[in-house]
Amino acid sequence: MDNDFVIYDFYEKMRKHQTLLAFQGVVSQDLLSRLASSLKRKSSQEDPNIGRKIFAIFIELSQNVSLHSIEKSYSIKEDKPIGVGYLLVSEADDHFLISSSNLIENSILDHVMERCQYINSLDDAELKVYYKEQRRAPQRPDKPGANIGLIDMVRKSNNPLIGEAYPHPDYPSQSFLTITVRLDK
Repeated sequence: MDNDFVIYDFYEKMRKHQTLLAFQGVVSQDLLSRLASSLKRKSSQEDPNIGRKIFAIFIELSQNVSLHSIEKSYSIKEDKPIGVGYLLVSEADDHFLISSSNLIENSILDHVMERCQYINSLDDAELKVYYKEQRRAPQRPDKPGANIGLIDMVRKSNNPLIGEAYPHPDYPSQSFLTITVRLDK
């Protein structure tokens, strides 16, 4: 462990930011269901509707890490490589922030960022139409999912996606992609 890392400082930052959940590692389906259940219980205590939205957004972001992170670890239980990344849920007085971060190739980074910007540019009616178009579209070759996760998160939160990229310090062809969704109370 780096001598500059002080666990108490980490604890204080998490406490200050009212962190409900912080995870770093392999995002397997088994782990995902356990974390999501715990999160759902914590976030549903005040408002079940908000709890369901946090749960849904958390699941979408988690699946993005599990499926699209280029950093993988083999899961014996699932008999396949699983994505590695970070998941964070924090609470402020008037909103929740749900975030994920994982490594991706720079060759697809621009596409993901442009997709976030495009989705953010749509109004509610346009989002609904785009969502339906994507659901009806044929499955993309070598790509899991229906390609609606980002759209669905914006529709559930009524807020834009916050996409940020941080170049990997050791691998110039890779970046850490962070997606954050704000959910107002």
